Amino acid sequence: MKTTALIFLLLSFNGALYAQDKIQAYGKIDKAELQMQDCSFDPGAEAVILQDIGEIEFNYINNTGWVSESSYRMRIKILKEKGTGMGEIKLSYYAKGGREGISNINGISYNLDANGNIEESKLESGNVYNKAIDKEFSEISFAMPNVKKGTVFEYKYKKTRKSYSYIPTWNFQQSIPVQYSAYNVIVPEYFQFTLLVTKRQEMEKKVSPGINEGTWYIMRNIKGLKDEPYSSGRIDYLQRIDFQLSTINAPGYYEEIRTTWVKIIKELQEDEDFGLALKKNLRGVGDILTSVSAMQKTSERIRAIYNYVQRNMQWNNVYDIYSDKGIKEAWDKKNANITDINFILINLLKEAGIAAKPLLVSTKDHGMVNALYPFLRRFNAVLAYVKDGDVEYIMNAADKYNPYNLVPYDVINTNALVVDKSVETLIPITGTDKYVNHVFFTCSVESDGKLSGQATLKNSGYARNIRMSTFKKDKLKEMIEDNEGITIKVDSLTVNNQDDELQPLEQVVQFSGNLQQGGGYFFLPDDLFAGLGKNPFIEENRVMPVDFNFPKSYVVTGTYYLPDDYIVNELPKNTRLMMPDTSIILIRKIQLDNNIISFRVTLDLLYADYTVEGYPYIKDFFKKMYAILAERIVLKKK
Repeated sequence: MKTTALIFLLLSFNGALYAQDKIQAYGKIDKAELQMQDCSFDPGAEAVILQDIGEIEFNYINNTGWVSESSYRMRIKILKEKGTGMGEIKLSYYAKGGREGISNINGISYNLDANGNIEESKLESGNVYNKAIDKEFSEISFAMPNVKKGTVFEYKYKKTRKSYSYIPTWNFQQSIPVQYSAYNVIVPEYFQFTLLVTKRQEMEKKVSPGINEGTWYIMRNIKGLKDEPYSSGRIDYLQRIDFQLSTINAPGYYEEIRTTWVKIIKELQEDEDFGLALKKNLRGVGDILTSVSAMQKTSERIRAIYNYVQRNMQWNNVYDIYSDKGIKEAWDKKNANITDINFILINLLKEAGIAAKPLLVSTKDHGMVNALYPFLRRFNAVLAYVKDGDVEYIMNAADKYNPYNLVPYDVINTNALVVDKSVETLIPITGTDKYVNHVFFTCSVESDGKLSGQATLKNSGYARNIRMSTFKKDKLKEMIEDNEGITIKVDSLTVNNQDDELQPLEQVVQFSGNLQQGGGYFFLPDDLFAGLGKNPFIEENRVMPVDFNFPKSYVVTGTYYLPDDYIVNELPKNTRLMMPDTSIILIRKIQLDNNIISFRVTLDLLYADYTVEGYPYIKDFFKKMYAILAERIVLKKK
């Protein structure tokens, strides 16, 4: 089953439009807001945004050029104690070169005193802090005063940006419910923007023929979009508007901007921080190029260069679609953003005679790219792309653990753009590899209830990538010891194949522990070291599709050796559980032979993603599956 598409609307607008809606003025409070106990359209919410209002307009300033000026105002009602954290406000902005700035910050908190009178607490300017996050971004932070359960607080500020081409995305929907959200856009009449609207409920658009009064986009009573397990691309499901400059039509001047993928590619190829950045020469790479020149297979050369860049470069966790430092400086410092690292990879692959190209991608957390609407801002990273005959390589050397021949899991089942003059549209990224977790263990039960045993854990495909990350963070022992229904500790741990990314990551474990017991009985699980945790699908309803990222396979093969003074009081039954479409299958086979219990549990998830409509089947399957996995081998002393 594949992810269902949302409703997209393509709109265009010019300036000289006007609309207005009745909204509560800043500094004015209705007592009913303070007396509110719950959100009528999203019951149980910890807080509700009463008003989220933004306005943006563009002005030309002598000696500066075009500047966008935005005004924002937010009013929030705290409904539960755990919602008080909403009063901690952080506002980031691009400070480098004075590109953006935030000013005119004001805030007020409202509470009812013991007599039911309204008390106001104003934000003091001395409690507003401004600090640099990195070389580009800064952050303004402040805590709204006297925030507690029942509080209503509001704040407002202005943001300026040196630009005529950028309108920030407006999110009507947030993680908590929004009662009223409105965005007013005032654009000079010779700029035209294309809008991409994502919505699942009515959006009101108010326009007027008045001069320089703008267009209001309004939504009301929007439920909060909460995080859901095994979901990706949350931004795809936020109701919002995206903007992109499409046309400049001024007196004596006309230009169409980024109206096709072909034009976007041409623009990028001529950009000094994209196409031109790739043409730089790197120092000190002669040895690797000499080494790969002797390799006969293209795949061997790709692997060698990929591993070389992967080992030598450190990602600074910054996503971007442009070079930051330039690849020469990035290579010298061995630290860079995701694009510079992959530009270095592309550069070296080309030097080795391999036709590598930049691949614009949008990671799943950043949201999908719609092939019909050429929006450059929908991408957030550049990977390396090589097509060798029928084989495609999609590589991200910024990922320390993903091998060259495995599609990075955060872009599987997305659309991407190969930046090459022969390309006219997006290509789909698909992956055929799986997450494979195999466990083999033997365990002896002693008369005093103590346990001792050995396990071999093998992780292949995407499971290797994820397990390597856990290993490098020194969390592997802790993860192995985390098992439901048994208490064990790792006595020794040996990790094999960590330097050969094409082999399964093997962990050999010596462990000990104690039987869990109660009421004179002792209990053993049959899914030891599987790492399945607790049932993630317990909510009745769901908004976003289920995305496992990739097909998965779990196999646990185990043997328990029992002492003579124990008997098996209850043995779980052989079981086969299957989804109606056979896409998920759980099989358990177990047998008792004298004092030896042998079993094999397999779980196969054949599809990577499931539609929202299929969620009831997923929920029902996982409920039954975890009930089966919770069954125990029950022992009793003679």
